[in-house]
Amino acid sequence: MKAALLLAMLASPAFGQQSAPARYEVPPTVSKEAAAVLGPAYAVNAEQQKSDWVPKTREEWTALAEALAKGMEPASVQHAQAFGMKVTEAKLGGVPVVRVTPQKYTPSKRVLLYLHGGGYTLFSAKGTLGVPSLMAKASGLEIVSVDYTLAPRGDWRRITGEVVSVYKALLDEGHPAGAIGVFGDSAGGGLAAGAVLRMRDENLALPGAVYLLSPWSDITATGDTYATLGQSDPVLDLRILASAAKAYAAPEDQKNPYVSPVYGDYSKPFPPTLVQAGTHEMFVSNAVRQYQAILGGGGEAVLDLYEGMPHVFPAMAPTAPETLTAISRAAAFFLRRLENPQ
Repeated sequence: MKAALLLAMLASPAFGQQSAPARYEVPPTVSKEAAAVLGPAYAVNAEQQKSDWVPKTREEWTALAEALAKGMEPASVQHAQAFGMKVTEAKLGGVPVVRVTPQKYTPSKRVLLYLHGGGYTLFSAKGTLGVPSLMAKASGLEIVSVDYTLAPRGDWRRITGEVVSVYKALLDEGHPAGAIGVFGDSAGGGLAAGAVLRMRDENLALPGAVYLLSPWSDITATGDTYATLGQSDPVLDLRILASAAKAYAAPEDQKNPYVSPVYGDYSKPFPPTLVQAGTHEMFVSNAVRQYQAILGGGGEAVLDLYEGMPHVFPAMAPTAPETLTAISRAAAFFLRRLENPQ
């Protein structure tokens, strides 16, 4: 969940001269392009994790979120524009959104709904334009990024409700359900799956496809890789995750399928889903379990893992071959499965 902040910090040339501590060494099996970015990033994160401070109160989370937004949003917007994207703020269903549109965009009934990460407590739609820009360029489609209310100001009920409201507004704009794709990374990945489950339970026509990148699909810290990688994840911090989980959902609600979608009932209809993750992140178990839950329920699911890559690696290494492959596969997945009404 610190990936976007790390990208901003990497602007300093001094970071490129640091070497990562042994526990955060970049595996030799990754591309040289990825290694050049990830090594300095891991060194920065290792220094950050030496601090014992973890935000816990509403005031602490709000102050941190506001500081990050102030620091990240201008650079994020500039990056998207330099990447050839038009960035427009709007409201859909009463919820703030950011529309990311390729310069040579051909108007289409197809559209992608994006949900940003940040542990439900951090970041914003304007501050996380990297992955949407990559997807817009690869797919040629417009991306609608939801600027949902951050926890603890909003809990899982409010936040999933905001996503559903934006989805309904897209339907009202004339986008057929089957022409809408939903995707998200990290907490946004968990939110994407959880919100689609809520759409189904509210008897809405379902999106045409779902893409989950490094999904936080179980906020209870359950799974093998929490134990095997929890102390050596180069990006994620177990202490911050635990505090963010409490900010998002009370303990008794944390296994609700809208909160932790690995616990959903996938014997009922669910859109075709692509799940991607890196093998160097503790959320590998989340990705595998989410894939198995959908497939085991009779749905269509694809699991696509990337050797040595960290959490939400396309945001950290946007020009690496691993990222270009992952995003191109995700774009192709959407283009194959979304309806294309004329």
